[in-house]
Amino acid sequence: MTVEFVHVEVEAGPASADGLSMRWKRAAVTGGAGAGERAVAAIDYESEEGLAGRWHVRAADDPDGTDTREARAALVEDSSDGTAWLVVGGKHGLLLEHAETGARVREPYLLLSRTTAF
Repeated sequence: MTVEFVHVEVEAGPASADGLSMRWKRAAVTGGAGAGERAVAAIDYESEEGLAGRWHVRAADDPDGTDTREARAALVEDSSDGTAWLVVGGKHGLLLEHAETGARVREPYLLLSRTTAF
């Protein structure tokens, strides 16, 4: 059995001051290739500042967040929940925009409960 990993590589910038390099063990799921992975356009989330609600999510490939693309989520092993969604973005992490207020937040990645609404 081959163990697969999801790699998170974020350059120094607004999502991570020093940059980061991590890997997460992909969770074993049934369903063949691509099972346990999906595109992410929006999530229910509460920011570090306490702003909760629906957030639009994009992968950011530049520090300003003008070069974006689809973010991806993969099921990974997590010591506290067993299995969790790891949402990954681009070279400069994730750009989150609050649907109601337009507030923007930058994150290197998100590790969310498997029950999180996408």
